[in-house]
Amino acid sequence: MGPSNAKKSVTFADSEEDEETKKAKREKRSMNMMAILMGIICVVIAGIQIAGLDETTVLAITSISCLLLSMLIYFFLPRQLAKATFFLFITSVLSVSFGGAMTYWFTVDAKCNPGGPHFDYVYFTVYTSIVGQCSGIVGIWLFNIFFSKGSLRKAFWISSVISSLGSFFDYAIVKRWNVDYLSIPDKAFYMFGDAVLESIVGMMAYMPSVVLIAKMCPKNLETTMFAILASFANLGGSLSGSFGTFAMDYAGIKTDLTSGSCNWDNLPNLILICGICLPLLAIPLTFIFVPNILMTDTITDFDNSSKKVGDKYVTEEEKKSLIK
Repeated sequence: MGPSNAKKSVTFADSEEDEETKKAKREKRSMNMMAILMGIICVVIAGIQIAGLDETTVLAITSISCLLLSMLIYFFLPRQLAKATFFLFITSVLSVSFGGAMTYWFTVDAKCNPGGPHFDYVYFTVYTSIVGQCSGIVGIWLFNIFFSKGSLRKAFWISSVISSLGSFFDYAIVKRWNVDYLSIPDKAFYMFGDAVLESIVGMMAYMPSVVLIAKMCPKNLETTMFAILASFANLGGSLSGSFGTFAMDYAGIKTDLTSGSCNWDNLPNLILICGICLPLLAIPLTFIFVPNILMTDTITDFDNSSKKVGDKYVTEEEKKSLIK
């Protein structure tokens, strides 16, 4: 190779490196701008909750916030990355949280909840928490044994189904089936259903999201992108709490401990809709937003280095072998 050719090669390499540097800077600016806008929306959501506005106003602002966050995802992120991020966000939102109602139902006295379990707080918060943490470890172990090498989509399907089945224990205990038909004491039924099974189920449902987040992080932006993806999932969970508050109010659930005026009539319906049915919506959404890959597959990039063949994403090396 002559001096002129060597000089051209060096010049080409330098220009290529400069282009990569410029691209990385543009992506970083986009990530920073998205993070700032997310922070502003979070402040607004926190503000309306502190302000004590009426439920209709809170619902309207929360819905607008969800729309704005969805627009941010598709405006700032590459398409495939945006689809995966939106899936994690919207499934977190759809997991409408009504834990406050369940906590009261389990712990209030007979005046507020006649015939209820009336758990003491030591059992409800300490014993079940310890058992739940240990059960979560079992959930991780089961995930590694049965799902760690399977399809990512199927992992979300199974996690959605078992999440719904886990909520069925809440439905059964609220309907008092464990006492009336099975003759199982409330503490034993709750310990097995909520503390053990739901913790295992919750961790098995959480692991596919962690895997998807890890695979979606583009090169040279791993730390920033992982934080943003996790933030969207966590923010979706927070918004689900706002929707859950409205759902409890709409269902007419009341817990006035001072006067003992409580209403639990629609709590089973709330569990049925929000706890059992809504998580199943993640199954059809996977066909649109989750790449059809295995847990062990690697997605290398999101501009042009990772191509789609049929409905399966392949790496650069796999693409070359297909061409050959």
